Amino acid sequence: MPDKNITMPFSLLHCGALILDVLKNSDTVSSLREKTRNNDMLSNYEKFVLTLDYLFVIGAITLSDGLIVRCHGA
Repeated sequence: MPDKNITMPFSLLHCGALILDVLKNSDTVSSLREKTRNNDMLSNYEKFVLTLDYLFVIGAITLSDGLIVRCHGA
């Protein structure tokens, strides 16, 4: 979460919004990674995976048959 050490653009909240913007229906992890690789906030693979974990925990995405799926209402 953003605080005095982590600005909003680099927070998981903002990074999650960036991924959800790219993820329209469903996609593979590698394809989603390629679509977000050029974004400064998600250029680090560890941050990308941590953001996917965050989105999964809050119920914004799920995994179905090897694809990341955006949940309804997210």
